[in-house]
Amino acid sequence: MDSILLPNEIEMYIDTMSPQKMQNLGSHQWLEFHQRIQKLNQEALIEVSALKEEHVKETLVCFGKVPILVHEAVLISIWKQKVLPQLLKLEPCPETTIVAYSVLYHEAVSVALLELVLFHPNCCETLEDAAADLLEYSCSNVSQLLSIKPIDPPLNEKSEKEILRQKNNLSFEIGIRCLTIVRYLAENLDGLPVSTKSKIYGDYDVPILFTEILSVAPWIKGNQIYTGGKWRDWDKEQLGQHEAQVWLTLRQLLLDNECSKYYSLTDRHRAQLAKLLPLLTPTLLDQLSPLIELKHWLCRLSVMEKSASQPKPLLIETILDIKEAILKQTEGKWKTIAKKQLSNIFPVERETLHEIAGKLSDAYNTEFLEKFDEAKGDAKCAGCGKDAIQRCSRCHKVWYCNRECQVNHWNEHSTNCSP
Repeated sequence: MDSILLPNEIEMYIDTMSPQKMQNLGSHQWLEFHQRIQKLNQEALIEVSALKEEHVKETLVCFGKVPILVHEAVLISIWKQKVLPQLLKLEPCPETTIVAYSVLYHEAVSVALLELVLFHPNCCETLEDAAADLLEYSCSNVSQLLSIKPIDPPLNEKSEKEILRQKNNLSFEIGIRCLTIVRYLAENLDGLPVSTKSKIYGDYDVPILFTEILSVAPWIKGNQIYTGGKWRDWDKEQLGQHEAQVWLTLRQLLLDNECSKYYSLTDRHRAQLAKLLPLLTPTLLDQLSPLIELKHWLCRLSVMEKSASQPKPLLIETILDIKEAILKQTEGKWKTIAKKQLSNIFPVERETLHEIAGKLSDAYNTEFLEKFDEAKGDAKCAGCGKDAIQRCSRCHKVWYCNRECQVNHWNEHSTNCSP
């Protein structure tokens, strides 16, 4: 698929990126910024799917702009909790919801781009202090998967109900993407501030959170599984991509050499983690063989005698710089901000609506989305042709459904496998 941005456009878009202010959401200047983030996300999708040089990722790293994507996600998260309810009180039945949806969608686009680029360790390292905000944000959104479910649009839906449904459905998609983001943070803890490791085991207790997520399996709905942003038919055996991310995160955290230093295995932890053993079925282990080590660890844990004294986790105070800066800037004046934003979020003038529609049509580029859905398909195993969930960790170009296929295919792949 052809690129939609030239290299100099990518560099210009990223070089001029700056954190947006709460008061400016929905303005013409903000719509221009949203359009650029959306195009960068589309270009990054093309580069990954076509196995091209990942120019968007490299430029974000080079200019140190990855933390801005975190800022945008946190900003909209606060906006939809604090300002959107005030806007709907001021205008309970808005004539159009196109701008309000774009603000909500901006969060999803920022998270989608983060999910793409954080696959690379050097990108995770550029987060620096923003890693704390990203971890808190991601775990908060993952925890929402325990309760929220996607909602189908009903007939004759009122505008207020439409916005709340869109908010709910985007929260589900963001939570699903955050599963992958937490995995990437877990795999690159050595390159992040020490406080991140302390928080992932301590305050957010990701091992227990992800155990609960597995028990709920929000990516499953009857005979369908959520993958690639869509609900697809499921044979009840094939391992889904999102479930794989959860298992790999648990394996990474629990088998980490420093797990015992940060994670106190209390009676509660043992009881919760024991729920994982029945889920580690032979079918699952065939599809994701690294989990065999995790099963052995859990078996040892179940028969291990309790320690006389549990190690205390290392507690390090963490300041959420991005979130604190946004809250300080807004001073809690949510109603005042809502009044100023009302005409931008719910515009009524026909000329303004036409101009906004033109900008957003160019940003969302439905023709691109249709072509991309047709072209990308599901990743296929290079060994057997089945749906694949793991990329070669060396070249990141070839996909496999399990370890056995990767080993059998190595003689053929080794000649082309290069970092």
